[in-house]
Amino acid sequence: MGTFITGVIVAFCIFLAIRSMVHDKRSGKTHCGGDCSRCKGHCS
Repeated sequence: MGTFITGVIVAFCIFLAIRSMVHDKRSGKTHCGGDCSRCKGHCS
């Protein structure tokens, strides 16, 4: 039973992380600010 509860908690944390990433992407937030000339090609 403990393994099941731990798995549910881990799955919930992964869900929250993915939801946050999707929300940031939809709102236009990126890790390099969208200026590919300044981040030395890491945008591609």
